[in-house]
Amino acid sequence: MAGHFLNFFLEGSIPQVTVGETLDDGDFLIDVRTADEFSAGSIPGALNYPLFDRTEHSFIGTLYRQEGADSAMECGKNLISPRLERFIKDLNPLRSRQLTIYCARGGMRSSALTRFFRRIGFQVRQLKGGYKAYRNYVLEQLQRIHAHLIVLHGQTGVGKTLLIQRLPLSIDLEDLAQHRSSVFGAINREPRTQKNFEGLLHEAFRKLPLDQYLFIEGESRKVGPVHIPETLACSMKTGMKVLLKATLDTRVHRILSEYSVKDPETLSKVDAILKTLKQQLGKKLVNHLSYCRWQGEFKEFTTILLGEY
Repeated sequence: MAGHFLNFFLEGSIPQVTVGETLDDGDFLIDVRTADEFSAGSIPGALNYPLFDRTEHSFIGTLYRQEGADSAMECGKNLISPRLERFIKDLNPLRSRQLTIYCARGGMRSSALTRFFRRIGFQVRQLKGGYKAYRNYVLEQLQRIHAHLIVLHGQTGVGKTLLIQRLPLSIDLEDLAQHRSSVFGAINREPRTQKNFEGLLHEAFRKLPLDQYLFIEGESRKVGPVHIPETLACSMKTGMKVLLKATLDTRVHRILSEYSVKDPETLSKVDAILKTLKQQLGKKLVNHLSYCRWQGEFKEFTTILLGEY
């Protein structure tokens, strides 16, 4: 199988598909970039089957620049061949599905694997322009969004996110960003990159009717480490605003229930964040918060913080 693959590594034309077409058709997406590339930004729902790891990909790139395309392709073929049997085994359950394979720019990695899987009977095509084309498509589409919004405002813990999660026509920015948009917002979360956030935001809007009012939580231009697109931020400013209220006890109870700070790793993260607040809140208050944390008095800890923000 591997030897046969080497013979047609660069032979024959392959069908290509645009970003819009593959998204509309609901193709099953296969990302053949490195795990690092995939983690930095990928198409929502895509599976990652790296042809090379980061070191191999870098080496092939260097070989291409120093010795030319033939040397780089020969090296790539030798690295790929032993992995093909595993690829076939892993993807065989998808043999009857329409697959779209992509790499960074629609180049050698995705074209090679597209040719290979077509030769062994898979329904597969290559994404024209690769992830770069997808990224440009998403940025362009997000700039075109002019949604009718009902924007929920209120203090931390009033239940904005809980309400958003129960409303059918809504966008949960904090879930998309995997950050609660507060100083402790990354606790028990893995914040997403800007590229992944925007990809998921675009996917969320694709599924919603933009001619109807949509619910969204009032945020600044940032949700943790990611920025909200300018057009969406403008729609949020001009949208219908609703103020939610709750008692302090209710807010404290909700926050304690959601954050559930118990394990040593999470407690260590809390301590690290507290150290950054000394200039903002003052050393005396931060020391008291640290004391509450070490005593396990998280109700008092949370009550104090809610009074400060």
